[in-house]
Amino acid sequence: MFDRLPLPSQFDRVIITGGIVVGLIGVPFGIAMVTLVVLGIITAPEMVFFVAALVILLGAVGCVLLPNIVHAALSLTATLIGVAAVYLLLLSEFLALVQVLVYGGGVVLLLLFGLMMTNAHEDPIVTDGSQKPIALLLGSLLIGTFIALLISAQWGDPVAQIVPFDVFGERLFREFTVPIIVVAVLLDVAITGALINVQAQEESPPEEVLE
Repeated sequence: MFDRLPLPSQFDRVIITGGIVVGLIGVPFGIAMVTLVVLGIITAPEMVFFVAALVILLGAVGCVLLPNIVHAALSLTATLIGVAAVYLLLLSEFLALVQVLVYGGGVVLLLLFGLMMTNAHEDPIVTDGSQKPIALLLGSLLIGTFIALLISAQWGDPVAQIVPFDVFGERLFREFTVPIIVVAVLLDVAITGALINVQAQEESPPEEVLE
């Protein structure tokens, strides 16, 4: 149905379709949330949390189900931005800023550049494999662990504790120096491998055309 719409060719029809679907889901959800806030059933921070949770869930589902890997990366960006909103509700402005700049910006852009440089669209599309049972098992164990943590957690301390930036930076660059270096090396190896792959493809001689 959407292929028949008289839209310019520059618009990605999948993104337009996703926007329409999100609008159909988001508008009634937003109206319901505002109504609940006006009636005093929930508070404004709770409304923000529910909206962020909806964005996180929709982005995660799109990241897993979308066949185009670029669209999946954009859905991952929506999920990461929703997580940043949750950090803001926890009064962790620094973590929210890092979430948007590093994960929502840097990591997703690195992923997209790596995909474009390695010509991932030329690889065969795998719709089934032997890893699905293992993924189902690990996913079930992870969900069970989260449920056990939620049940056993102590939720009786609503007082927020604000950590100063100097203390946070001291712990980040003294106690967690090795993990930061490891992540930096892994990202550097990924982008370097993509550049080497592209350079090798450009230097390879073109195939002779058979007459």
